[in-house]
Amino acid sequence: MYIQMISVHGLVRGKQIEMGRDADTGGQVRYVIELAKALSECDQVEQVDLFTRRLRDKRVSADYARQIEPLGPKARLVRLSCGGGRYVRKERLWPYLDEFVDAIVAFTRREKRIPTVVHGHYADAGYVASEVAGVFDVPFVFTGHSLGKPKLEYLLKEGWSHDEANRELAIDHRIATEQSCLALADLVITSTRHERDNQYREYYRDENLRFEVIPPGTDLERFFAYYEYEMPNSDVAEEFKQARVRMQHDLGRFHFVQEKPLILSLCRPDRRKNIGALIDAYGQSKELQALANLAIFAGIRTDIEKMADNERQVLTDMLLAMDRYDLYGKLAIPKTHSSETDVPELYRIAAEKRGVFVNSAFIELFGLTAIEASATGLPFVATHDGGPQDIVENCDSGLLVDVTDRRQLTGGILKLLTDNKLWEEKSVNGINRVRECYSWRSHCRRYLECLEDVIRKPAKVAPRGGIGGFARRLAQLEGMLISDIDNTLLGDDEALARLVALLEEHGERFGFGVATGRSIDLAMEVLREAGIEQIDVVVASVGAEVYYGPECIPDKGWASHLRAKWRPDRVHQALDSLPFLCLQTGDHAQREFKISYNLDEAVDPAEALPIIHDALTKAKAAYNLVFSHGTFVDILAPRASKGKAIRHLSDKWNIPLKRIATAGDSGNDRDMLMGRTAGIVVANHSTELDSLQNTRANLVYFARSAHAAGILEGLRHYGFLTDGAAFAVKEEEAAVGVS
Repeated sequence: MYIQMISVHGLVRGKQIEMGRDADTGGQVRYVIELAKALSECDQVEQVDLFTRRLRDKRVSADYARQIEPLGPKARLVRLSCGGGRYVRKERLWPYLDEFVDAIVAFTRREKRIPTVVHGHYADAGYVASEVAGVFDVPFVFTGHSLGKPKLEYLLKEGWSHDEANRELAIDHRIATEQSCLALADLVITSTRHERDNQYREYYRDENLRFEVIPPGTDLERFFAYYEYEMPNSDVAEEFKQARVRMQHDLGRFHFVQEKPLILSLCRPDRRKNIGALIDAYGQSKELQALANLAIFAGIRTDIEKMADNERQVLTDMLLAMDRYDLYGKLAIPKTHSSETDVPELYRIAAEKRGVFVNSAFIELFGLTAIEASATGLPFVATHDGGPQDIVENCDSGLLVDVTDRRQLTGGILKLLTDNKLWEEKSVNGINRVRECYSWRSHCRRYLECLEDVIRKPAKVAPRGGIGGFARRLAQLEGMLISDIDNTLLGDDEALARLVALLEEHGERFGFGVATGRSIDLAMEVLREAGIEQIDVVVASVGAEVYYGPECIPDKGWASHLRAKWRPDRVHQALDSLPFLCLQTGDHAQREFKISYNLDEAVDPAEALPIIHDALTKAKAAYNLVFSHGTFVDILAPRASKGKAIRHLSDKWNIPLKRIATAGDSGNDRDMLMGRTAGIVVANHSTELDSLQNTRANLVYFARSAHAAGILEGLRHYGFLTDGAAFAVKEEEAAVGVS
């Protein structure tokens, strides 16, 4: 199997995971990294690629800019660009996800390997995974981790308005995407029964949708039992010994009496983690204070004032509570820790002191920290709402309480601190049973069994829009012809018939598309009138839109790419008032990324065009201007043009530009003819293209024949579709430089 996994936000790396840095760096990051590593060790798996966003931002580690990071002999972390290089929280990435889809498709094409399945983690990655799976006609696996509907319910209880949740978190869009993922998924994987039965309860689910509860594993190389240090032949790694000294020193800065047992908590500084309840329980119990010290590691921070509002408020409240209950010398709130080495040692330090781990979150979807603590022999007290129910049932290594009831929370901690027999029982159970129930080996065995079942059935995403079938076709192509329609493809019916017959003859390996100034509806209308039914690609509206096949499936990645820096309001502000320009009428003329005008025939273009450019520059409008046929002025998004669209197709579908023949007759074909494509200018071309005869003479061929006959002449010139061969390139022509 070749498994593709997706976790979009970018703060993902194989070592020194920054757990708790912000809302995007919770347990899910470690989950996907360790799952990828564990799967790559299985015989059934040929390769695992975990895709995330590439970050080039001085505010974060340079590690996040590395394009390929090996995770193991058969696992890689692949970082691809999407939405620029700055790190932004995942809720800000929705407009750019189609770019990420295209980046994964292009990467996969270059690797020349089709995934067996695509697995998306969280709603954003679920969307990307469903699109990629649709392209390759393979199963889509979804893991939601944290879902929008329960989150919205919680936020409303916290006093947020629905509008605020949409403004800050795009919550309605997230919920709609999650619902779409459930409609398209071939398999949904959850970590606990609570997640399956409660988190997804408010979503519509087809009765045949397969849900599998597969608990994540635990890295037992790091979370070994606390008594390993006491074994005579112990060979604990130096990095853990160093972390142990470091954490003991850190705790010693806060605690006056270091010999006391330790009540330990590790979580992000988030209101849902309910840290205040633990401090209140400790602060209001003289017995707890006499028995034990408290240590709360609430994420990683440098300056509280520079943190997000939610995190800043939680940490501020913690410090105020520390002062209110006068917990100096008893409560530790360190600023930083390493999730790789420090966290396992913190569990072991607490276990050696016969302490307790506490997870006081209102609800815990899984409870990874409770499992990690149990693996080291540290019993826990956790919320009775969520995943810890499964952990207690499987391991019997802790106590469940209502964390909103201070007496219950205090009582649970006191019970473990004072009942030595109970503490020993829970400790031993945790060490033994985590190894039985929460190993990556057992997780991968069940995971792969489920995948084997899923891949035997037709993928649910495959019929969606038909893109899967076209993706497979485009993957097989060795070359393609992309031609302008008016006065290039059309104009000579006999020659057109010969061209169409030739393309059909070699259709398995040579594709056909058009690039036109027309809208998609008008383009398809004129092609059907000409008897052309089979088409692979339509580049419409002068390169502002790309579609696939007779069904006109839109390339959403191209649209996402064009939105950057496109301000149509500024274009209208600059040009609508110019007396020699008239805005073309109709939806066919005005498109999302194209604004079209007619130039007054009485005005000299040489005088008008500089005025247009100057007006757009003063309006600070990023644009691409295409002038054609002596009268049409098309203002496109700055990234749009026929040539740029063709380069996008080349990258996305791994068809080298030198194997794409382009044919045109007018100025709006200029940039697609001047690229590294095999350009063909038909004999009936306008004077706007005359200057191309003096540039790259061997790769812009000026045909002696007009219309489709000129295209046939050009294909013969380049050695395309001749003598029954599907494709042949003249190497000396392909080697000619780029203008």
